[in-house]
Amino acid sequence: MSGTIWSKFFWSDWESDPNLRLCSLAAQGLWMRMLCIAAAHEPVGYVAIAGKGLDEAALARLSGCPEAELGALLGELEQNRVFSRDRHGRIYSRRMTADARKARVARRNGLKGGNPGLSKQRAFSASDKRRARAGDKPQSPDSQSPRAIDPSGEKAPAFSSRASRDGNGKAASGLSSGQKWHRRKTHVDAANAIIEEINDRSRIAAGSEGSGRDVQLLPAIRAG
Repeated sequence: MSGTIWSKFFWSDWESDPNLRLCSLAAQGLWMRMLCIAAAHEPVGYVAIAGKGLDEAALARLSGCPEAELGALLGELEQNRVFSRDRHGRIYSRRMTADARKARVARRNGLKGGNPGLSKQRAFSASDKRRARAGDKPQSPDSQSPRAIDPSGEKAPAFSSRASRDGNGKAASGLSSGQKWHRRKTHVDAANAIIEEINDRSRIAAGSEGSGRDVQLLPAIRAG
């Protein structure tokens, strides 16, 4: 005997099966004995031994039912569709064969490492894992708001013009609809302005704007 040693039995299903409730108490008892045979032998779910179906004489001996009563009780069970027969005439339990099929699939998946449907799901990336460990903290306001950064790559409040501040010296909330953003002059711009003034004075002193040797201007700072 290499069938099922134990299995879950849903008492509510047994009690609520209308087909079984239509049968007499004797027929219900015979069906329970037949289920014991089906669970204990291969294939599981079939009232058979070594794959061979049982005749009424053999079934009467195994179930402990008088052979004279067995025919009528089997007819009662079959009439109410409590069990089914395959093409070879073997009696089987629809519920037990379905449970045995699910158990075979689960065993095969277990040998392969688990349910193959679950392994198809996308694994967490390294960045997802880091965010999960960090608790997915929000970014700083500067990194969240692109308006807080000027085109030169510097923060706007540190390089804002005087026009962008109110009378109390506080930074204004934003630019008006017609106002354009202007880069604040840097120390390089101030040095170039001084050099241009020196060149103008040297040209005037020489008596001609075309004569003289101009001082080379410093390269302007460009935003990366």
